[in-house]
Amino acid sequence: MADLTGLRTAFTRYAGMIEALIASAGAMTTASIFAGESASAVQVERGIVLARPDDVASVERLIELSSSLRLADLAVIDASGSHRPVYRPLLVYAWLSAFRRSYETLPREQFGRWDEALRAWCDLLEAQLDVISPTDAGTPAARGAAVAEAAWTALALHVAGKIFIRDAWTDLASDTFGRLSRGQRAGGEFLIAAPSEAPEPRWYHELAILHAAAGYAAQAEDRTVARAVAGSADFMSREVQPDHATSQPWGLFAFIWNAAARPLADQVLHTAAVQSPGGRLDGVSLILLADVLYCLRLFL
Repeated sequence: MADLTGLRTAFTRYAGMIEALIASAGAMTTASIFAGESASAVQVERGIVLARPDDVASVERLIELSSSLRLADLAVIDASGSHRPVYRPLLVYAWLSAFRRSYETLPREQFGRWDEALRAWCDLLEAQLDVISPTDAGTPAARGAAVAEAAWTALALHVAGKIFIRDAWTDLASDTFGRLSRGQRAGGEFLIAAPSEAPEPRWYHELAILHAAAGYAAQAEDRTVARAVAGSADFMSREVQPDHATSQPWGLFAFIWNAAARPLADQVLHTAAVQSPGGRLDGVSLILLADVLYCLRLFL
């Protein structure tokens, strides 16, 4: 009981810190935020609907694009114009999570439009998962971007499977995280590094994978994946300097969940706060923090 009480105390403290950080970000729903979009690209920042539930306008273009025959070819970029494979499932996951939270209060017409559009985006994720999935034997770090994409795709499909009552999607998610856990190295890392590889890209992908795995373990109540998350958090605490790889709070919930890794959680939060341009969080950081806050509240 003491351990559970201590966990809840820590989670409550971090939830308060994250709430304050999200609140300090201010409104982000201006046309300039999506200025980098084009006919062939959409921005991951549209996922800020997870942190700003009243900002339904941010997903309007996603709804319009859902019926496009070129949906699979659409690039998902960030505000700087950079493309990362993890952005597509992160965007869909954020939108799904916002839908899960507010679908009972959405107006009937809006509910129907979100429902239909999200199914189309999730069908696309499902079609791509088989190609990028990790293996039981472990995955070379050179494929880190694909594994991070697979982990976030699986997390999104888990949420979609619960919302739309699609067992096939929840089964795909379970299978993906099962293989990821079985392929984990003894030291806790998910990726197999080659001696000549620079550590920073690998650290970024490890952080992105860990974030998705921790979210899945908490939401699916999967103890096997939770053990893998704990091992990865331990590895990160020993071997990784997250701020050398990114200023965004990837992996944060896993570090808060693991008492020994909480100093790293503090570092990640501090880095996200001080490196935000003009004191404002970037859109990806805002999405990640809103997701961490959701996971923390599952235990409170």
